[in-house]
Amino acid sequence: MKIWSKLRLGDGKASPDKSGIERFYERRRLVYNSYMTWHEAIGRALLIFLSFAFIHSLCVTSFIKSQTQRLLGETFVRVFYRFIYTCFSAVTVVLAIYLINMLPDVYLFRGTAWFRWAMHAIQIAGFIFGTLSFEAINSYEFVGITQVWRYITKREVQGDAEGITQTRLVKTGIYGIVRHPLYLAGIIIFTFEPNITRNWLAVSILADAYFVFGAFIEEKRLIRTFGDEYIEYMKRVPGFLPKIL
Repeated sequence: MKIWSKLRLGDGKASPDKSGIERFYERRRLVYNSYMTWHEAIGRALLIFLSFAFIHSLCVTSFIKSQTQRLLGETFVRVFYRFIYTCFSAVTVVLAIYLINMLPDVYLFRGTAWFRWAMHAIQIAGFIFGTLSFEAINSYEFVGITQVWRYITKREVQGDAEGITQTRLVKTGIYGIVRHPLYLAGIIIFTFEPNITRNWLAVSILADAYFVFGAFIEEKRLIRTFGDEYIEYMKRVPGFLPKIL
């Protein structure tokens, strides 16, 4: 059985043409994963991602919210649930990225410098496109800050089960071009990464599928909430391919 570190690092030394951060992680991979084969590495990368996706999806289910409400009370859920979920998501994303990055890996493709810059430009454009969604919604309320601040300063509890006060269907701005700008931004960022490694390719395919699945689940919820209004909106505005004309 071939040792993955030999395939990845050759003589066991960090490549001199890489940045300090890349060489640091390369050395860590040598020590931590010196006897891991490529299929073990990619399997662990997929397991890490799927674990994150499962936990992330579980936390947004009505069952978990209702159980949390039963244990901690309706006020706690309406005030703190969304903020705690946002913080938990941020921590688990960073942890998942770190754990995957520590696994042995190998480049499948690295384009020229101009190609990498072009792909990064598309990623930045995708990120900006996603942030435009917050022009139509309250970004602070979206991440739960407004709910917590309102309760601390005024002892007020407003909105739905997660403290969201915006109850109308947003169909203007970026939402008049595409129904899922945040999911589309995620797909663009993952898909247009120019430095393709074996682990990244596997994870990005799963991530793109996860974004599409997330949009599907979200639309089921929106149809239950807004009914025919959302169905008509679906007929007029595409899900992921922006409506330019």
